[in-house]
Amino acid sequence: MSHSIKLGIVGFGRIVELIHLPLIKQVPEMEVSVVYDITEQRRDLAAKRGFHTTDKLETLLESDVDVVLVSTPPNSHYEIAKKALVFGKHVVIEKPVTVQYSEAIDLQQTSEQVGKSVTVFHNRRFDPDFKLIRQLIEDGTLGNLLFVERRHHMFGSGGSFGVKSFHPGWRNTRQYGGGALYDWGIHLIDQLLQLKAGVVQDIYSFIHCYEWTQNQVDDYVRANLVMDNHVVLSMEVNFASHGAAPMWVVGGDQRTAVVVSPQEALLLEKGKPDQKLHLDQASRSSALIIYQSLAEHVMHGGPLAVTLEEAVENMRVVDAIMMNNRQWTAQN
Repeated sequence: MSHSIKLGIVGFGRIVELIHLPLIKQVPEMEVSVVYDITEQRRDLAAKRGFHTTDKLETLLESDVDVVLVSTPPNSHYEIAKKALVFGKHVVIEKPVTVQYSEAIDLQQTSEQVGKSVTVFHNRRFDPDFKLIRQLIEDGTLGNLLFVERRHHMFGSGGSFGVKSFHPGWRNTRQYGGGALYDWGIHLIDQLLQLKAGVVQDIYSFIHCYEWTQNQVDDYVRANLVMDNHVVLSMEVNFASHGAAPMWVVGGDQRTAVVVSPQEALLLEKGKPDQKLHLDQASRSSALIIYQSLAEHVMHGGPLAVTLEEAVENMRVVDAIMMNNRQWTAQN
């Protein structure tokens, strides 16, 4: 069957061009029906690419689209997604689902009330490094799991990725939902929770803003999630690092796995030589399953690869990380 699902795109930014469209094109049942963007330049570009465009969100929502892709800065995800649900559309949202846990809960309730589904683009759970770690934990290679450390180091926030005609630096701006926690922290939280390594009991966190040029939002986030079985999951995002910290250090009571980079992974055991582990090559299509499962869901009620429930749980952790960021008060 070809083209039975019509997709409306809200926000025609670079991530849509580079990441979403190549995936959507690989799903024969889906076609882009209309694109809405608030900037004329982006609408012109979408038109050049052969898409129908509109400068009014209502026009898109009142059309016969079945699914709405919300790919705008995080601060507007909730409002747009909720409108789309009320108009009777299924929704796919770029991560994070919302900027507040309470908004995520409200979306979930709206979704249930109107009987339309929401999926969230948590594409990093389909990355080879994550899949390898999950496999090692599941097959018992490490012994009984004790800890998982997940790091993402980069220099700068990737703020320059923003579209010039909109607001190039939105990723460095608090009111748009910028910052390390929303941008990369959410990926790491999603991966850690997807390891299904227990139930979160305690969260200890630290969020920091460096004194430098892009200084409106958090550039450094660290959080330890202590599980009900005493396993510790920790995540760290550092936007001021030129060093490639190991992406993963995961230990059980027998062995430790280290993912040094997307190309290199090792299994370590005391008294034995390091063993190289096979890492699949990263592919731009690894997250195709998100759109494939969405098409299958809309047409036949199949399960979604990423559920709204999972995205809501991610936001619950984000919320706790923000509330838990205790500040030291100096005594006068």
